[in-house]
Amino acid sequence: MRPEIKILLVVFTFAFTFTGKAQNSTLDWKALGENSNRLEGKLTGLTYRIPPLGNNTHFMQDRWVEGSILLEDGDLFDDVRIRYLTFQDELVVYNPNLKQLFIADKEKVNSFIFNYPHGRQTFVKLYFDAFVDAGYRYFDLKYMGTRWLVTFHYIYEEKTSVYRDAYGKLRDSRLKPKKTYFMYFPEEEQYRRVQSKRRWFVRLFPENKREVRRMFRRNNLRRFDEKEMIQAFKLLDEAGFFN
Repeated sequence: MRPEIKILLVVFTFAFTFTGKAQNSTLDWKALGENSNRLEGKLTGLTYRIPPLGNNTHFMQDRWVEGSILLEDGDLFDDVRIRYLTFQDELVVYNPNLKQLFIADKEKVNSFIFNYPHGRQTFVKLYFDAFVDAGYRYFDLKYMGTRWLVTFHYIYEEKTSVYRDAYGKLRDSRLKPKKTYFMYFPEEEQYRRVQSKRRWFVRLFPENKREVRRMFRRNNLRRFDEKEMIQAFKLLDEAGFFN
């Protein structure tokens, strides 16, 4: 199964459950305004209520962000207020006319973009055949070429000493965001976990280690944080190492 990525573009096995109160509903795109290129029709989804403490711990963004949503049928919705629900790997949409939140039907979403003052962040829906719970996941697209660099964001529970939360409830853990990088092979629809280490990238090409090291030195790639990993993918792709 391979989704058709048009203009936008985990590998973990999670049993996702909705912690907010949800009910079957439809998202009426007519109410989103005149920015849509298809005012008729609806995108099915779930109405959603943010649970206590969820606003600060369950989402990637701390506020609503203007963005775009591309559907599988090619329709594009611009200037929509959205947030990525990391805790459940879902896209949440705010409808200002209805004053409601909706979890967009993942089956109908192709990709979506967050427009920040400092730049854009693109998420793509890809199929992952996990050991269990195989299905579609949203990946944060960092680089798209012969090989893609994608990130899966998730929330994990970290054990702590006992404390009282903002509501006075005793807790012994905290929710923390994490992310894992993957190399995606679009032709084979396969994934390989990426380590943020120079040595890992060099070992990808055992017969060309010296040339790869020289290329990294020439471009001053040393730390291999996210920015340098993106640059490394671009350099390796342009040099033909991924062919």
